[in-house]
Amino acid sequence: MTQRTRTRKAISIILGLTLVGAGFFGFGYMLFHVVEPISIKLWLIPITIFAAGSAILWDDFKNPE
Repeated sequence: MTQRTRTRKAISIILGLTLVGAGFFGFGYMLFHVVEPISIKLWLIPITIFAAGSAILWDDFKNPE
C-alpha cells in the first residue's frame, strides 16, 4: 500500500467524521421531526452518507500507517 501523509490522513479523518455526523443528523431529523410517511428512497440518503463516513474511518483506523 502507499504511504499516506499526515495532512491527507487528517483530512480523511475529518471527512469521515463529518459524513458520520451528517448521517446521524439526517437520520435523527427524519425520525423525530418529519410527520409524513417517508419513502425508503429518502431513508437511503442518510444511511448511505453514514455508511460512506464509516467506511472512510474504518480504512483510516484499520491501516494506521
